[in-house]
Amino acid sequence: PVPIVWGTALTCGASVASRPLSFAGLYMVKGKLVEVGKWPWQVSILFLGAYICSGSLIHHQWVLTAAHCLERSKDPKKYSVRVGVQQVSGNGTWLLLTRIVIHEDFHNLLSQDIALLKLRDPISWSPLIQPVCLPNTKFKLSLGTMCWVIGQDLSVSSETSSTPYSLQEVAVRIISNGICRQQYQFLFLKKEKFIGKDMLCASSELGMDSCQANSGSPLVCQVNNSWIQVGVVSWSFLCNRKAPPIYLQVTSYRHWIWERVNGFGVALAEGGSV
Repeated sequence: PVPIVWGTALTCGASVASRPLSFAGLYMVKGKLVEVGKWPWQVSILFLGAYICSGSLIHHQWVLTAAHCLERSKDPKKYSVRVGVQQVSGNGTWLLLTRIVIHEDFHNLLSQDIALLKLRDPISWSPLIQPVCLPNTKFKLSLGTMCWVIGQDLSVSSETSSTPYSLQEVAVRIISNGICRQQYQFLFLKKEKFIGKDMLCASSELGMDSCQANSGSPLVCQVNNSWIQVGVVSWSFLCNRKAPPIYLQVTSYRHWIWERVNGFGVALAEGGSV
């Protein structure tokens, strides 16, 4: 069945990248061709007007991000989000928050690093503003699957603002948590399983170094022409390809997300494998 959002049939995970390319809708970032509207669920999170993290639109009024992004304050009035921004010079849309929901068991960067932001006003969908699909509990991700993580280019700022808005993307392949643990043994005791079942690891393939992917950014995989968010950028150790970034696994928190949104029809993808 088609996911239902606020009583309206909607295909989540839609991107203009699945349509024929039009050079009028493309721009260059650091020599890479990036299509406008390719990642329409991408959100910039700002604290007192300054960029701090990224997130993803999963609903007309809800943004998914990492919990550690919100440690500066729990006051939603101090935060805002920016959506529909694909170009350095784009204005986008500024949105205020009314609620911050951090996982009740989040105490450090190693687990339960997930949070939801509730927008003050419902947002209207447009070609540049769309929700990403979320996987249901039956969704399975195979090792070696190529996915994409999107982040802000922190080296670019406009003349009137120090906030960076240039999107960059990197292709990654899913690797086993066992391999990931081995690569992080220099930080932790060998017997400590600090990379749990609720986490994902992925190695960089193309584009920017994956360490540039900002906290809270979505890790998405394409299934049957729809983009499904399988992870949230949580943490990494410096810019070292030998120690890949750690992602929170969205399937582990599908019910948590659903309950916090109070069943308001989050756009969920059909179960399956990739």
